[in-house]
Amino acid sequence: MPTTTPPMAVVVSGIGMTPVVRTLLDDPALRRRWIMRPEPHCAPPCPARLWRLETAAGEALNANGLLRRTWHRPPYALTIRLMQYEPGSTLPVILDEATIGTRRAWVEFSSTVTRTATRLLYDAAMGRSRGPSRIDAALPAQGWLPGWLLQQARRWQERVTDEWWSLGVSATPLPEIMAGRPLGAVHWFHPHPSAAYLADPFPWHGFDRILCEEMPRDGRPGRIVSVRRNGDALEVEQAVLDDGAHHSYPSTFAENGIVYCLPESVERGATRLYRLQDDGGLSVVCDVAPDRRLADPTLFRWQDRLWIACTDLDLGSADNLCLLHAAEPSGPWIPHAKWPVRIDVRGARPGGMVFHYDGHLLRPGQDCARTYGAAVALHAVTELTPTDFAEILVARLEPDDTGPFPSGLHTLVHDGVRFWVDGKRFVFDPMIVVRRILRRLRVSAPQRVG
Repeated sequence: MPTTTPPMAVVVSGIGMTPVVRTLLDDPALRRRWIMRPEPHCAPPCPARLWRLETAAGEALNANGLLRRTWHRPPYALTIRLMQYEPGSTLPVILDEATIGTRRAWVEFSSTVTRTATRLLYDAAMGRSRGPSRIDAALPAQGWLPGWLLQQARRWQERVTDEWWSLGVSATPLPEIMAGRPLGAVHWFHPHPSAAYLADPFPWHGFDRILCEEMPRDGRPGRIVSVRRNGDALEVEQAVLDDGAHHSYPSTFAENGIVYCLPESVERGATRLYRLQDDGGLSVVCDVAPDRRLADPTLFRWQDRLWIACTDLDLGSADNLCLLHAAEPSGPWIPHAKWPVRIDVRGARPGGMVFHYDGHLLRPGQDCARTYGAAVALHAVTELTPTDFAEILVARLEPDDTGPFPSGLHTLVHDGVRFWVDGKRFVFDPMIVVRRILRRLRVSAPQRVG
């Protein structure tokens, strides 16, 4: 008869016994592998093997006042580590780590801390730990302004201003970006607010065109359009995907004379790979992930596999990187063995096309710690297989504080001649404020019955 390996025992500390943690400890698959004994305040040395949740400074995650000190304060990011201590030892080993954003409502922040810590524990128990990150950790916040005050300031900014995005081009060579230099001079199109903005540029390979999101400011859903440069302006030539649902981020990839387009459609199961025809029509290749909600799916090839980098919105809106792979564009698309492969609000979410450079992959990611799309973090992928992944940070591209779009830099692509980016600034629009007030009144108004 086959023998079964008895579960191993481990003490778990640094986290309280919340309902989420109790659900974890009752998971049947986990209980077959581990007997987890919660001792929230246990510190090394411990007579048994110890898994302790800590900050990058070595402070227990459940230390008194830690989250309040960290919440909504610079650098607006907190690294959580799962450390392992052998019995009687004070020497830690990093099993896993994640960096989450702190610039959110208090309830959402504290819930994210618990959910992320629980994920680290579960993935470690199931043999799916990501190990130590090769990117510097975010230390606990510094400064004297309380988080509640900074959060109130942000809420008021969101109430009275609106995001305005625009496309821009830069002639800076890629080697200079790799050397850590900024994008340099960016020519911005349509810098002044109007009825709709353009964002998420991707090249239409083989044509002097750019695909992008056109987002109306009146609340209607975004659509995918093609634009062409006409002097110092951009002209919208045609709608490529406009079916009444919201679409954005039209990731493109060319291979064997075929141009593929993989736009973002965040409804569950709506991520669909298309073949882009010469006339701008789209023909369906396959549905990529019928059971998932994916943001910013980015198609690329590495060695003998096609890959899609994306963010799983069921795990978080801006702090996780997930991967799928397939032998052919038609699939089947297989999730990476580690889902997600990285948890980091400072660059996990995809932020543009994946580049091949000097035999390596360069992956742009969005730094969303300070605000959504605050900067582009450029990574060199050092390991990519169906079971493993690793990357290092090689450059960080920030918006020009003195330019017309000082609040964000969101997407980085190259059309073979120049870089295309999109930039963000906050603008005051009285009509936007009025529409928001009316929407809140409609939501709060009592509903008549009968």
